[in-house]
Amino acid sequence: MLLIPVGFIFTFERMSNNKKQGYIIFITMLLLFVMMFSVAYISEIKGNPIIGKMGISLPTSYEGKEVRFGLANSSLYSVITNATSTGAVNNMHSSLTPLAGMIVLLQMMLGEIIFGGAGAGFYSIMIFVIFTVFIVGLMVCRTPEYLGKKIESFEIKMAILCILIPSVLILVNSGIASITSVGTSSILNKGPNGLTEILYAFSSGAGNNGSAFAGLNTNTNFYNYMMAFTMFWGRFGVIIPVIAISGSLANKNIIPESSGTFKTTSMMYVFLLIAVILIIGALTFFPALSLGPIVEHLRLWNH
Repeated sequence: MLLIPVGFIFTFERMSNNKKQGYIIFITMLLLFVMMFSVAYISEIKGNPIIGKMGISLPTSYEGKEVRFGLANSSLYSVITNATSTGAVNNMHSSLTPLAGMIVLLQMMLGEIIFGGAGAGFYSIMIFVIFTVFIVGLMVCRTPEYLGKKIESFEIKMAILCILIPSVLILVNSGIASITSVGTSSILNKGPNGLTEILYAFSSGAGNNGSAFAGLNTNTNFYNYMMAFTMFWGRFGVIIPVIAISGSLANKNIIPESSGTFKTTSMMYVFLLIAVILIIGALTFFPALSLGPIVEHLRLWNH
């Protein structure tokens, strides 16, 4: 699941003839992956306090999981399959603790940039790379350039579309589903978990990920049409602007590096890139996540 997506990073490194750029993107993805897995695994270790009160001998997070895999491998597999566009599962995602469920959901919402699918994750993180170069360039009065190509208004407009289109599809369609009877009638678990089921369905559709949160009956006319619409525009709505950015940069001449060029091959840039991903990407969905898995987590531990 990870070998081919990671391989694309080093393909980029060779094609651009710049090893440091490839290493920077790889380190960024790896750090984000470790962060996501750590949150999910720690949450799974703590388990479900309600099940713990029932006197069950097994760890309280084993509900919905295969004992032969255990919590570590189940958490790792869940994070990997949603970090990529794989969609395979070795445990029920709906049985994950609320925060672990939030992590696998957030990975799709971010555009599966943490390694991602075969090539799709790479071009998704490049959108944030362009954003970071542009934003930092404005902040410190440096020329926004990447690989010697100047980042201008056209590239930023296309990058904005790449971020806005999936976000709008996920949030608006989830909102429609959560306030209509045809949408809520398919929910198995009411309350915050039910909202998470809906968010997961549209995030999975927009992110081209085949996994499901289970519980939600999507085999209805409402969800079939809504999901088909989300899948189509969630992919082509991103691919087309990405191709436009590629074509625009390909037609530009390489500008020699100067003292005004912001360097994108340092660890400082890694932390700035992570910050932009979390601020622009994660905060877009924070209100929805607050009403879903975060509220569920708080209710679970205050029960």
